[in-house]
Amino acid sequence: MELEAFFQQVKKLPVMPQIMQELLTSINDENVDLHQLGKKLSTDQSLGANVLKMANSAAFRGVKQIGSIEAAAIRLGLKRVRSLVVAAGLNGMMPSKNFDQQQFWGQAIHVALLAQALAKCSDIEPDTAFTCGMLHNFGELLIVSATPEEAGLIELCLESGETRVSAQRQTLGLDYAQIGGELARRWNFSPVITDAIEQQLNPMDYEEVSRPAVLIRLAIFAHHALNANLSAEMVANNLPEPLCQLAGVDKTKAQSYIEEAIEQGEQMVSHSMV
Repeated sequence: MELEAFFQQVKKLPVMPQIMQELLTSINDENVDLHQLGKKLSTDQSLGANVLKMANSAAFRGVKQIGSIEAAAIRLGLKRVRSLVVAAGLNGMMPSKNFDQQQFWGQAIHVALLAQALAKCSDIEPDTAFTCGMLHNFGELLIVSATPEEAGLIELCLESGETRVSAQRQTLGLDYAQIGGELARRWNFSPVITDAIEQQLNPMDYEEVSRPAVLIRLAIFAHHALNANLSAEMVANNLPEPLCQLAGVDKTKAQSYIEEAIEQGEQMVSHSMV
């Protein structure tokens, strides 16, 4: 199935909060009025409540309790609030039926935080890395909502031992990265985000490599390794060298940031609404 054919059969795209779409369209715009941003967030009660909930998790807050959306925007700053809006908005977009919300949310959070951690070992902006990581698998949402029968076949393939990407390609002729990248393009996301989502599975195959895509690849590697009970030290030492060179990641600095990401991930998952 070609991308165009896939999207032609999509009856209804997932509903994205307007403020989330605005922030992802203008990710490089640093002139956003934080007071106005706070007011906009306050008009979306569900999104605003979840942003505030996450802002008060120990992973973001620090010491003082944040009592309002405006205070969160001012105290945390634009880049961090953008990250929280993306996380909270994605949380609210998940299908309620025939979908493992906890697994999806947990992977998105952990990959986002690991991408952010590895960005701190390079010159890539950490909160941009977090945002790209948070959205890395949101093509999965469209597969489940737009093609539920095919999504069921994919799950059957997984039970028989296929990888998710292989199962998606066999069933749809497409994978979640291609679908997510095209959805991001249709929603007019920043090219930084679109390229990161699209290239994440094979970034070295592209002439113009997206370095955030490389970070996502590294973060997914780290996530799987940690799930296999490898220590943060082992994960840091065994990060694929060619990918580290492409992203400019200094592996000698990675262990402490990975440990921090593990702790933050546990806190954010426990503060989520899933």
